[in-house]
Amino acid sequence: MNEEREMKNSINKFELEGNVGNIRDIYINKNGKSSLRFDLGQNNNGNTQFVPIVIKGALVDTYGKEIEKGNWISVKGRISAFSKDVEKDGKTFKEKSVEILGFEITDRTNNKIYTSDGQIQDISNSKDEMER
Repeated sequence: MNEEREMKNSINKFELEGNVGNIRDIYINKNGKSSLRFDLGQNNNGNTQFVPIVIKGALVDTYGKEIEKGNWISVKGRISAFSKDVEKDGKTFKEKSVEILGFEITDRTNNKIYTSDGQIQDISNSKDEMER
């Protein structure tokens, strides 16, 4: 009963920082919608773990063209976890991913903020606006 109450009152938001790892090609589905998957390297007590991230829509059109392996980024948003069957080398296995539903990516390497609605802002401009 307590677990049920906790789930009802839970807040779905996250923030991760790390280096961009492997980047897949931009995928366009049969409905013309684009998605991009990349791994975000995280330091976990001295061990690197890679968190798979999937971005979609307008963010692919803006940040998908700028993303580079090694960039230091911060990813904020709401998430949905999913898995799908993937075939590789004649074997099928479950691949798990985190899909970002509403989000913002701060690219500290290039000093820009990318949002899910396709907006791009210089980090210096966003600091100036906050001070006003």
